[in-house]
Amino acid sequence: MELSDKIALGSAIGAVLSLLATVYFAFQAKVSSRAARKSEERANNIAIGQSETSMRDAISNARQRVEDTSLRIADFLHGRKPDELTKEEKSHLEIVKKTRLSAIENLLNAYEDACGKYRDNKIDKDRFKRTYIREIANLCNEEVESYAKFMHPSSTSNFEAIWKVYEEWHRHE
Repeated sequence: MELSDKIALGSAIGAVLSLLATVYFAFQAKVSSRAARKSEERANNIAIGQSETSMRDAISNARQRVEDTSLRIADFLHGRKPDELTKEEKSHLEIVKKTRLSAIENLLNAYEDACGKYRDNKIDKDRFKRTYIREIANLCNEEVESYAKFMHPSSTSNFEAIWKVYEEWHRHE
């Protein structure tokens, strides 16, 4: 075998080894990429779960505050009508009623934030709908006096995301 044949053979062997190394590293990159995607997906699911838990806590806490202020009003009145109260009692009642309105607005803000996350695809949409469909319908029901002041008419409401979610879910085509 001549020198030129040896050089050609050495080059061919080098090319084959290089090809095998390229295939091996490409396979390793694909495996690493898959593992990274799974890890990213897992982290994303955890973040979504934390967001949903935080959202639910905010709604529950705001609802509890509304319930507490409603009970304070009922306890304060204790079966009396507002026109039966003294001037001082009426003044106190007005303060508690304003506190209740603030609590209702905070509750609606919590729902607005949740509906915004729903619309931005930051939470599981199917689970959100199953969990909140009745609550959102209740918020938008004009007959529910507690929310009507803030929610109606829909064209002037500050709670646009709630209305958009409600309309999406209750659109009659």
